Amino acid sequence: MTLPLSPTALNRETIEAKAQSMGLALTSPEQFAFLEARGPLHLQAAPGSGKTTLVALKLALVADGWSSDGQGICVLSHTNTATQEIASRLTGRARRLEHYPHFTGTIQSFVHTFLSLPALRSLKIATRAVDDQAFAAQARRLLVLGPFRTLRGFTRQRADGAKMVTEATYVFDPGEPELQIQVNNLKRGTASYKQLLQLKDHLSQRGVFRYADMYAIATQYLHHHPRLAAGLRSRFPFVLIDEMQDTSEEQRRLLEAVFKDDSVVQCVGDVNQRILSTGGPGSAAGSFPDEDAMELPVSLRFGAGPARVASRLAVHRPQEIRGHGPESALALITFTKDSIDRVLPAFDELVRQTVPPEAVAAYPPKVLGGREDPGTSQLFPRAVGCYLPQPDTGTAVEPSRLLQAYRRARAVLLHTGQVGSAATVLWGAVRELLWELQAPTRVPTLPDSLPPFPQLDRRPGAPGHQLRVLVVKALHNDCDTPARWDYFVDRLGKLVQEAVGAPVSVDRATYAFWLAHTPLPPAPEGTLPSVLTTTVASAKGETHCATLVLECATKHGKSHDLGSLLPVITGEAPISRLNATSQHAAMTTFVAATRAKHLLTLAVHEDRATPHLDALARDGWSIVSL
Repeated sequence: MTLPLSPTALNRETIEAKAQSMGLALTSPEQFAFLEARGPLHLQAAPGSGKTTLVALKLALVADGWSSDGQGICVLSHTNTATQEIASRLTGRARRLEHYPHFTGTIQSFVHTFLSLPALRSLKIATRAVDDQAFAAQARRLLVLGPFRTLRGFTRQRADGAKMVTEATYVFDPGEPELQIQVNNLKRGTASYKQLLQLKDHLSQRGVFRYADMYAIATQYLHHHPRLAAGLRSRFPFVLIDEMQDTSEEQRRLLEAVFKDDSVVQCVGDVNQRILSTGGPGSAAGSFPDEDAMELPVSLRFGAGPARVASRLAVHRPQEIRGHGPESALALITFTKDSIDRVLPAFDELVRQTVPPEAVAAYPPKVLGGREDPGTSQLFPRAVGCYLPQPDTGTAVEPSRLLQAYRRARAVLLHTGQVGSAATVLWGAVRELLWELQAPTRVPTLPDSLPPFPQLDRRPGAPGHQLRVLVVKALHNDCDTPARWDYFVDRLGKLVQEAVGAPVSVDRATYAFWLAHTPLPPAPEGTLPSVLTTTVASAKGETHCATLVLECATKHGKSHDLGSLLPVITGEAPISRLNATSQHAAMTTFVAATRAKHLLTLAVHEDRATPHLDALARDGWSIVSL
């Protein structure tokens, strides 16, 4: 494929001049190899290797040398955050990549824009919500309220019955004229399957879909209109896909169907950070990276210690990561059931002793764990909440759904200062509540749902504008007291009714589940305000001055994650000796262990840590016993 790109756009002189203008220093032949490449490639980049910066430089070079007004560059990533990070680094002529004929966005938004939404418009279906939570909320109530007696009876007999309905997703089978649903242990043609398909189609006609539905709809549309793929290849002769490791199998197949022949596709990512997709160890989606992949093995985020740990925890693809960042300390905190509530204060003290104050201000420390929901596991500790002070009473009251979202949103605001991101978290819960109340029976009783936060009416005095003001004020001013919370909920309810143009009734049970206030347990004494306890998946792509990784129960709650990894972390055993559960824990721990610049700390119960303390000390770890 000949790209409409000037002959000198990617030569060494042009690259060096562009890098200098962007304030970037290129130090390795691997960087130049990627920047100079004009053909298809895979790039496997270690954590902290400057991948995003390098991608932005490559796009700036291609944009500067692009000579076509009708053909464009297609830039795709897995998440909005990753896409926004790339876009934020584009300056000058490269900013035109955000406009026609180019496209910069998530894989999901690409599929929506060019395939699934045109397909739905051709069927005269107006899309109201493409959202897993919106679909689940409406499907739950529709199952109860709608004419689905056989399906209701079937779901009550199965432990996963409700999940079968709330996660019902379309699949495309070329041998079937209509979209179907793939459900384990439920055969097509049975009365229960037919009613499940009717429920799914009922929501579809109202424009409510799951994210994954869009891929089945797009694939069906491509199957019936094969010339569409050729048109997209002509429109986008150059495609760059970032965070390729998190691409799902459905996304991969669809992208291959569109760009398999005439487009130059360059894929960038780190397969060892692949914790979001469903494949097991070694089964990277789309065989990324391929055998001929380029590598960026040098991390500028951390030093030799975390690099050594990360190299040993690499499950999907062996990689010897070299740490060329700041000198990094390694620490292990051991605890017992009686001392677990002292783990966070001990980490705070390590941060004070080890990390420069300016680094704490620039990259606040963070506490991560592999499990947020304690579930039914009887192990100790089970999840991140076990490390926080427990209420004196043995019957802790679960905070309401909206209150949980409010507290998460406040944490986002305090940690990042990003009002928009925080408001999106809180507003998402408000929309989910309304979706649940709007679940359709045979006759819709409420108008369309509230729009996403960025799309709320901005006209002064309009209900949308007043909702904006209410949400932002609630985030900036602590509303986490019974009186302030009741005022917020009351005002929110009145404005939502004005916005949707109809009364919204909430019964007592729904109020308790969604809107009631529960006092927040006291924070550990001496805990740094900047420390947030959260899951590893939510921290992907972040950089911290210091990271504490908490030992939790594994995915199925039958063993602990960090304890089983200590022989690998110390170098006493290769990762290939671990069973599948421990290898999955290693994938998560790899991501957590590669966030810190100055201090990586693990917290492990002393029973599991003691046999490995000598090996850890020899490997450069300091030990704090509580």
